[in-house]
Amino acid sequence: MDYEHLKKAIRFLIEATQNLEDVVSEKSTIPTNNQTVENAKETIRKAMAEISAALNPPITNHIPDEFLAKAESLGIPLNDIEVIVAISEHHPSQLAGVLAEIENRAEKIRRRREYFLLRLPEMPIEKLGSRLPIVKATDLNWPKEAISKEYREAIKAKYKIDRLMKKRANSRTSIFAKIQAAEEHLGQSQPGENDSDLDEEIPF
Repeated sequence: MDYEHLKKAIRFLIEATQNLEDVVSEKSTIPTNNQTVENAKETIRKAMAEISAALNPPITNHIPDEFLAKAESLGIPLNDIEVIVAISEHHPSQLAGVLAEIENRAEKIRRRREYFLLRLPEMPIEKLGSRLPIVKATDLNWPKEAISKEYREAIKAKYKIDRLMKKRANSRTSIFAKIQAAEEHLGQSQPGENDSDLDEEIPF
């Protein structure tokens, strides 16, 4: 357990408690009370995030670096304890989804941190990436000099050419085998059919 996070949580809870005590006192006015309560709620959320971090240290190893860089470029504070705990507790596809929303609606979203924390848990979990290899332009730029064996093997391994050729050879063999079997069957059946025709009486 990380006691430093617990110490921060205690400080946040003391601050929130003091703010709420001021609200119930006679020193504050009603408009001020509303804002003070909102501030206390935010402080308590930070305290809860610190407690979560104390019990389960936030780990973002499962998050691609480009997603984290995207979040930072959109103004999501990665040094914020609530943000980093939320990221660590959710799937990378959920992070990608909420970042796409923020990017598409950047002009309309003023409080991006709050929007991020609200929408992240609501994002669906989806599969990332493609099952098929991505063909790049560099793959089509064949060298002018003779292709080395290593280069050929690398291309064959990337696109699984050997497996495709094996499947094609097997399928072609099976087709030819079926044709040959059909011809043999037809050849065997013809003599019998001719004999039966001769046994029939020919009308005059």
